[in-house]
Amino acid sequence: MRLFEGAKARDDVHMKSTGGSNPLTESGTFRYGLRMSNPVADSVLMFTLTFVGAVLVLRFGFEIFKMVFVERPMFPDFVSFWSAGFFAVQGAAVEAYNYQLLNSFQFEEFGQGELPFLYPPTWLMVISPFSMLPYRPSALLFEALQVIALAVACRYLLRDRAILWILIFFPTVISGIIHGQNAVLNTALLAGALGALDRDRPVLAGILIGLLSYKPQLGILIPFALLAGREYRAFASAAVTTLLFATASWVVFGAEVWRAFIETIAFARDWLESGQTPANKYASILGWLRQFGVGNTAGMIVQVGFALASVGVVVWSWRQDLPMTLKGSLLVIGTCLSTPYLLDYDLALLVIPVLLLIQQGNESGYLSFEKLSIALAVFSFLFTSLWGVQMPVTAIGVPSIVLFALVLRRAVVGQRAGFGQTSCPA
Repeated sequence: MRLFEGAKARDDVHMKSTGGSNPLTESGTFRYGLRMSNPVADSVLMFTLTFVGAVLVLRFGFEIFKMVFVERPMFPDFVSFWSAGFFAVQGAAVEAYNYQLLNSFQFEEFGQGELPFLYPPTWLMVISPFSMLPYRPSALLFEALQVIALAVACRYLLRDRAILWILIFFPTVISGIIHGQNAVLNTALLAGALGALDRDRPVLAGILIGLLSYKPQLGILIPFALLAGREYRAFASAAVTTLLFATASWVVFGAEVWRAFIETIAFARDWLESGQTPANKYASILGWLRQFGVGNTAGMIVQVGFALASVGVVVWSWRQDLPMTLKGSLLVIGTCLSTPYLLDYDLALLVIPVLLLIQQGNESGYLSFEKLSIALAVFSFLFTSLWGVQMPVTAIGVPSIVLFALVLRRAVVGQRAGFGQTSCPA
């Protein structure tokens, strides 16, 4: 079953143009968009992608069942978004940053609370229109638009679309939907930005990056990448978009809302570091180390070390003549390894490097143990709190570290071995 005839044809053209040969292109077959070449590795990767995804899909179904028949709010974290937006729609946007008032409102409306609103007014401006609808249709619309945005962005990023089915089964994408968080939208914006850069559309890329500024910790490495890659127009576009985005929210809500947000920054840091959020929900290096009993100071030192290493790798990769498949993946994974404030559902971002790794493996051949390593990264999600089982110590740091090593390996030795990258269609 060949779902990748287009990729095979492009590989043949590329190999002829470079005078090389690719035995995988000549002898490999394709099933569900994946190049089949090593029976054991093929089976392990296919089983892992579908099995782990199926577990999370069942969890998703169970959550929907509870929401419908046990009368729990659908997509529980969206409660905080909708409640904050409700205050804004009522002309009291500043109260979205009053934790006591927001908490009381959530208990009155939903019978549950304790979720503060820790986002800047830019996100409040985005989410407020959804609060004009009753909660359930609002939550469903929010999730539907996120999923559509991710599908469109990944289709834009990828040359070969037969592997898009992985989106449906990727654990952290499903988890982001279950939680009612904006992780899927974050992933869509970053995937779209990388696709735009790959197509030499820097202004569009900058706009998408600027819109992502509502989640500032995800932009920690982007300036380094754009400047190292001499993407000056994208950098300028992102800066202007960020400024206009913030200005628009200031015009809509007033300066007092921004003051209220700034005053909550210390509260947000205390909230995240005081254990209000269980340690097993963190996906950062700092949070992962805390699961093993490492203190905040020692953990932050290690976190800073990972961040500096990630900056170095990202700057190096974006200065090289590497395909977006590699340098874009290093940027995404490096971001996950750099920020100390990252929760498990935020790792929806990792679907980007997984898709890009599989795409390049299909096009130019897999390196030794690469499929098994991708399978390990995905399988390790089963040993986290993503699927509803609370574990005091999880494997949440494994996927980012394994994928970072895989992509860095390709960046260092892959090009020398003759693995090519065809140009992206406009």
